[in-house]
Amino acid sequence: MYKCTDGTMNASDFSFKDCFSFGDGSDDKPQENKGDTEPTVSPLLSDDFSMGNLIGSGSIDNEDDEGEVDYGTYMDYYKSSTTAVRAREEIMQVCLGIRDNLPGGCGADEDLDGNPVDGDQPVDSDPPIKVHTDYLDVDVKNGVGECAKICYDQDETIDGKACNAFQMNNDNKKCRLFWSQSESEINGGRTNKVYRLKNPRSPSDHESQLESDYYDGSSVVTFRKKNYVGEKNELGLGQHNIPNGAKSIIIPQDKCVLGFNAQNLGGERLGSAYFGMDTSRTIINESGSEDTIQSIDIGSWADGMCTWYPRDAEAAEQHHEGRNTATLDTVAQTTDGTSPVAAATVQSCTNNSPFPMACSTSSIDCSDYTDQAICEQIVLGPDKCCTWR
Repeated sequence: MYKCTDGTMNASDFSFKDCFSFGDGSDDKPQENKGDTEPTVSPLLSDDFSMGNLIGSGSIDNEDDEGEVDYGTYMDYYKSSTTAVRAREEIMQVCLGIRDNLPGGCGADEDLDGNPVDGDQPVDSDPPIKVHTDYLDVDVKNGVGECAKICYDQDETIDGKACNAFQMNNDNKKCRLFWSQSESEINGGRTNKVYRLKNPRSPSDHESQLESDYYDGSSVVTFRKKNYVGEKNELGLGQHNIPNGAKSIIIPQDKCVLGFNAQNLGGERLGSAYFGMDTSRTIINESGSEDTIQSIDIGSWADGMCTWYPRDAEAAEQHHEGRNTATLDTVAQTTDGTSPVAAATVQSCTNNSPFPMACSTSSIDCSDYTDQAICEQIVLGPDKCCTWR
């Protein structure tokens, strides 16, 4: 008080200037003329890269202000990583005649200008319609924190499925919501971190969804790659060789399966001799190593018992004698001998033999295409790269 009143101790003489004056009591030091120079700003606090971009501002930016939102608490519900989320991008196909509304539909032989066309040719829908809806892009104004809130509170759903993961788009203006947490090696050029709920809702991944879809089905389903990815084969009762092999398998509740890591039911058996294999996202042999199913024997399961269907005796005998000529796709007889069951002939998308190097040198893996129409449209220059057989 003494200093702030210049020694008078009178409240009417109180002065902030006197409170903070030092030395000889002279006026403030002259300021150096810095011209128009702006103070240095940390990149983290600049307009283009603010903490609001990282977590989100304290309030929701809309016309109906809902008050302060602590986005940081929403981030606690997630674990982050750089591992991409699996998202299927296949486009629905229709015949050219239907897409272009030609007279005769799929049977059209001329376009609207009279030019010859194949109206039955499969083409992508126009506008493109996705076969699967695995994600939803939404606008966000308050950074990754707002996206975390949208996903956690289920403000948006993905084709009726709850959000279980999200990722900001590269421009940080949109947020992509995923229903699945399945991992993928393909990031689609997206570089931001992925956030997955620590406690996901069901369904939470493609694998469990596919298991649910096929569990009550009539066919055993194999996939070329782990986690039900890649070339798919749907197989009925009997014995089958699997083109390109299988690294994962879904077995319906009324089927039992013996897998083998060589063609023609040869090599090491995969699965119990009594109960067969289990549905597996990764094939593991008895030594604990990952393996590949090359051929398969499918029986029926009922009343706690598996019924294996007879193999072709002549073919089996020849195979046993080392001639390796077993033909597994012509086989099978029911146990009562009354109704033969034809084992399905497995077809798949493979490299076109006249041009075996064309696909590989261009990083085209024909086995990734499980639809015949799509497979046969994969070309390289003037040559067909893949074929269905």
